[in-house]
Amino acid sequence: MAARAATETRRNRGFPQASRPWDGLKAAMLAAREGDKPWCHERSFTAAYFAGDDVLRCAHEAYDAYRDENGLFAKGAYPSLAACERELIAGVLDLLHAPDDAGGSTTAGGTESILMAMKAARDWAREHRPAAGVPEVVVPKTAHAAFDKGAEWLGMRIVRMARSQGWRADVAGMAAAIGENTVMIAGSAPPYPYGETDPIGEIAQLAQAHDLWMHSDGCIGGMILPFMRALGDAVPPFDFAVPGVTSMSVDMHKFGYAHKGISLCLLRDKALERYHRTIFEGWPAGTYSTPTITGTRSGGGVASAWAVMTHLGEEGYLRIHEVQRGIRERLIAGIEAIEGLAVLGHPHALHVTFYADGFDIFAVEEGMAARGWRSIRMREPDSILLWLNMKHADSIDAYLADLAEVAADVRSGGLTAAQRGASNYAT
Repeated sequence: MAARAATETRRNRGFPQASRPWDGLKAAMLAAREGDKPWCHERSFTAAYFAGDDVLRCAHEAYDAYRDENGLFAKGAYPSLAACERELIAGVLDLLHAPDDAGGSTTAGGTESILMAMKAARDWAREHRPAAGVPEVVVPKTAHAAFDKGAEWLGMRIVRMARSQGWRADVAGMAAAIGENTVMIAGSAPPYPYGETDPIGEIAQLAQAHDLWMHSDGCIGGMILPFMRALGDAVPPFDFAVPGVTSMSVDMHKFGYAHKGISLCLLRDKALERYHRTIFEGWPAGTYSTPTITGTRSGGGVASAWAVMTHLGEEGYLRIHEVQRGIRERLIAGIEAIEGLAVLGHPHALHVTFYADGFDIFAVEEGMAARGWRSIRMREPDSILLWLNMKHADSIDAYLADLAEVAADVRSGGLTAAQRGASNYAT
């Protein structure tokens, strides 16, 4: 009787009361999705990672093959999944010039990879460089917000630079910010806001001089920059070939083209993994030991990343990135040919940010949106961010033609912005 009364008091609070047949529910879900924007489209320049239908099929089918296996138990119950994980980590370490005794772990995404590197740095510093107060991490102005999230969770403090130097990290400012509480320093390869890779070599020199943990955030560029360099781009040193780089984060679900979500937290020395591992033995079930935040996790992400990496190989990634590199160069040349528009920095990866000199770039964004083009608003300075993928091979010329017309309309005062500011990540 009490249970029935409790159910009645909850009846209008949202939990479903009656069962619903899946066929009808599925139809309702599909109908509800009709108003959603497609995740990847030739007229959309938001963050979508598409390398071709064959790659997408590989990523999805490999994920489906292992989606029900629990990655937490891979070593004991699913040796084939554990082998995929080992080979995935070893393959990317090789790509990024890691030494023979390097190691790493798979995570659910770039934020978790950064958090694990921060935890490792914090715990490593307790033994090697004890902080006098709250442990500090010195980062560029453009470092990902995951560092701030990690600091909040881990009892650390972020010292973020007030400016960028030529759209890259302010190394002199970072050097001046190092103090007795500094345990970690970081750079991005490349950062999200601007596409130009930070001077990782100079930042790593600071780390060596002050005995600091140095993290190179390659969430975006880790699976792009090695291939762009092979294709002839002047990509600055950013990986484990740089002395002093202790850890890296690399998202396989970005330009590794795996199913979401799978990332890697990589370490120059696999022995450092103990600093971000959690081990608990004080319960009846026995030892609980995990290298990351998550416990139970689908094996699908690991399987997907391994399958795509193996399916494409170096040859396939080079082929895809050669096409996308061409798209990027056409885009940059087209933007800079339009009066009043300029690209920020020298993009090394597959995202391009541009601004307007003397007129409202957000009015340009709204004018392009009215023509069906989707992009991302940025600030400091006000600008537009475009993410590129294989879908854009046949749409760049149309985008540039519309951009020239819209920019001219804004310059002449014929078009103004109805909305100000950039708030792309408020949820």
